[in-house]
Amino acid sequence: MKRLLLLVAVLVCVAVIAGEVSIWSWRSQDAEVWKQVEQELRRMGKDIKINFMAITPTEYDAKIAVALQTGTGPDIVYSRRLPGGRTQTMIENKLYLPIDQYVDFSNFSETILKSVTYEGKKYGVPFAVQVVGIFYNKEYFDKFKLKEPETWDELVEIAKTLKKNGITPFFIPGKEAWTLTMQHAMCGVSVLGPEWIKKLIDGETDFLDPKFTDLNRRLNELKAYYQDGFLANATTDMDAAFAFGQAAMVFYGIWGYQNWRNLNPDIKVGYFMVPPLSKDRKPYAYVYMDGAITLTSNVKNLQDSIEILRFCATPKFGTIFSSITFNIPAVSGAQLPKDVLFEEVMEVYQKHASPYVYWVGSVFVTQKPSLYDDVLSPGMQEMYAGKITPEDLSKKAQDAISQWYEPLKKRLGK
Repeated sequence: MKRLLLLVAVLVCVAVIAGEVSIWSWRSQDAEVWKQVEQELRRMGKDIKINFMAITPTEYDAKIAVALQTGTGPDIVYSRRLPGGRTQTMIENKLYLPIDQYVDFSNFSETILKSVTYEGKKYGVPFAVQVVGIFYNKEYFDKFKLKEPETWDELVEIAKTLKKNGITPFFIPGKEAWTLTMQHAMCGVSVLGPEWIKKLIDGETDFLDPKFTDLNRRLNELKAYYQDGFLANATTDMDAAFAFGQAAMVFYGIWGYQNWRNLNPDIKVGYFMVPPLSKDRKPYAYVYMDGAITLTSNVKNLQDSIEILRFCATPKFGTIFSSITFNIPAVSGAQLPKDVLFEEVMEVYQKHASPYVYWVGSVFVTQKPSLYDDVLSPGMQEMYAGKITPEDLSKKAQDAISQWYEPLKKRLGK
């Protein structure tokens, strides 16, 4: 009798596992996406249970690495874009698997596919293109008759006007260092400009250029218009504060729009690219492929995982994804949501993306020390805290990247 009960228990367990696929992500806002994907697959005759789990973004990469190395990880993960040292390491350690033989990538552009390709193989299905910039509360701009700025000085004047009227101009989640690197990078594409960034990439200038230090200084001076104690606040604090009108502007990405709407359905949000220094120069947006849906070495349910990955490469997935998250889907052919802000950001993506960048998706994050993880993330926090100067931050970048970046080493005669 005991053997019979044990056999039944094992069979039940196997039956449950056979139709389940586990997915881990840093994006908690995608939970509803996977519920709808599960329903759509069921309508297609594929009865697959999706177990989606979101992990705190600041802990995500470390937890994924440990779980996959110990064999306790999920079937599928959200992976970071390429180039990038974190994802390259996971691929080299065979923790992420290539999926070329399983998935049709014909609905993706070559540019998008570069962000998931390593040594000729594709490691994941791209899920979103992100646009970052300054999002603002339209009601405050209307109340104080403010217009979207065309220059950096006009942006500062807007902040002065808001502060004078008792409104916090900017909410900055300074506790999460990556948001400060993002802020620096989105300002860089307009204030420094893509031409300057190309010169940096080509080794025709370097991080000690006064223009780079001037950007550091401008950001450091802008902190006079941030909320009190901003280095202790996280993105969850920012979402609530912005959604409920406790601050007028945020340096962030379109992915935040879903959270703001969920918290306050009546919020009216506008967007503008970080303005350049003068009106004769064009503003640009920092645009990048967010990440990919990736098969892991821990996969237990290969066939159903493949079915999910195949579906993620279809316009139908893009339609589900964008309608829930208000993010731009990476896959072509999706039906996009009818929303004024989304449509504006989509146009910026199509017409104003900077061709050269130095944050995610750039050459400066491919090795260690990384400009993202090892320089700007801690360095921006230190500068904002008054521990280092704008000049010190420039020197930190120069010293770090010149250790390995050949064009910079050649420029410096190393």
